[in-house]
Amino acid sequence: MTEPPPDPTTTHRLFDHDRVAAGYASARPFLHPEVFARVRDLIRVPEPVHRALDVGCGTGMSSVALLDLAREVTGVDVSLPMLLRARRAEHLHYLASTAEDLPFRDGSFDLIAACGSIDWVDRERFLPRAAELLVGGGWLVPLDFGDAGRSPDIPDLQRWHEEVLQPAFPSPASPDPMVGSDEAARFGFGEPAHHTFESRPSFTAPGYADFLMTESSVIAAVEYGERSTEEIRGWLGAELSGLFEGETRAVTFGGYIQVLRKL
Repeated sequence: MTEPPPDPTTTHRLFDHDRVAAGYASARPFLHPEVFARVRDLIRVPEPVHRALDVGCGTGMSSVALLDLAREVTGVDVSLPMLLRARRAEHLHYLASTAEDLPFRDGSFDLIAACGSIDWVDRERFLPRAAELLVGGGWLVPLDFGDAGRSPDIPDLQRWHEEVLQPAFPSPASPDPMVGSDEAARFGFGEPAHHTFESRPSFTAPGYADFLMTESSVIAAVEYGERSTEEIRGWLGAELSGLFEGETRAVTFGGYIQVLRKL
C-alpha cells in the first residue's frame, strides 16, 4: 500500500526544536559554497544579482553561501530555533515565515533558492508564490544533497546503510522533489534543467554519528518517542567505531540542482 505524502503543515515540526537546530549548526558538512558555485555556473550570471531569497534556510549555511551569488540575501524558515542559531553576515537578513505565505512584494527577488526544502512545502501554494516574487527572467533553484551511503574509504559502509541503518530508521515518506515540466509551465516557469553532482566530505566516527543524528529518519524516531537520543547515539558509536577504525574517512554525498527560469 502506498503511503500518502507527508503533510507539510506538520512535518516541519520535526525540525522545530533547539536540539535539532544545534545539530544542524554544528554537525552537517558545509558543502554549500561548493554547491552554489555550481549554481553560479549553471545560471551563468557575470556578476551577483541584486536580491536572493533562501527558502527553508535552517541555520543559514545555504544563506551565507548564497551571498556569492547575490548582493543581498534574505533567509526564511518556519523554525525559530533554527533561525536563532543561523549564521550571521553582512547583507544577510532572516525572517520567520512559511514558504507558502512569504510576506514580500511581488517582483522582489532575482533568485529564489530552496535548499533541501522543496519536499517539505505545499508546492501547489509555494510555486505560484515563488513566481510572483521573482522578477521576469528570475531563477527558482530547488536543490539538495545528502549522504549517499557509501565511501571510497569504507567498503562496508554501503552494506551497513542498506542492511543495518535503513531498517532501523526508515526514512519518512516524502514526495518526489523534482519539479516536472508540466508543473513548471503551469506556474509560469520554463523547462526545468536538472543536474546531479557528488562531493566527499571527511568525517571521524563521532562526527559521522553526530551528522546521522540530524537525518530526518533519526529525528523522527526521537520525536515520535520510538528511541531516545542517548540510546541512538550510543548505538551509532558502537556501530561506526569498527567501520572507521579510528581514522578520518571520506563519505560520498550526492545531490541535485534544478534550475527553473520565470518566463
